[in-house]
Amino acid sequence: MWNRQQVKEQAKQIMKRNYWKMFVVTLIAGILSTDYVTVIQEIQGFVPDVVLPSMFSSILSFLSMESIVGLLFSTFIGFAIRVGEQYYFIKNHDENPELGEIFKGFKGNYLNVVKIMFLMDLKTLLWLFLFIVPGLIKAYEYSMIPYLLAENPNLSASEAFSLSKQMTTGQKMDLFVLDLSFLGWIILGLICCGIGILFVLPYPEATRAEVYLNLKESVKI
Repeated sequence: MWNRQQVKEQAKQIMKRNYWKMFVVTLIAGILSTDYVTVIQEIQGFVPDVVLPSMFSSILSFLSMESIVGLLFSTFIGFAIRVGEQYYFIKNHDENPELGEIFKGFKGNYLNVVKIMFLMDLKTLLWLFLFIVPGLIKAYEYSMIPYLLAENPNLSASEAFSLSKQMTTGQKMDLFVLDLSFLGWIILGLICCGIGILFVLPYPEATRAEVYLNLKESVKI
């Protein structure tokens, strides 16, 4: 089993040897996954109209989340990038993987990865629409799916959801408390003009990968 102090200490040791590559991975993932839309909206909000021609502004609006293009981008690019990011951090546990590992989600059974990730986000969203607390519980229940797909892209949807459920049974509160333990770091990053959070993200990502590596020992994959 695992405890919070243990996995966080393991993550710190990994960061000491490989921090800047981890930083680049989280930065790329943030831009190319679901945060892509936020980047576009920030451009629209802060660049003056004089600098941003109306035609270019229209293009950015077209690419926003409200458009079909933004949705397709998030689905067919963002989901694969999220899985690739987890694959990188899994390998980063005991080696120095290449940055290209972030594109692992596009290799192997790519469409299966996209389908299951889409189902995961859809189910989480529907649960959140119904009730906030059950939605959060389900989010933690599904939280191991990106890691499972990173190592096993051929898993069926039922297998992925079942394995994640098995791995997180009795662990959800501990996972929630683990996330809360990073709140101070996130607030500190936001205080530093917001950009500081980019330098904090490798820490929780590395820690969650350590949790996955511990939890997967409890199931047969």
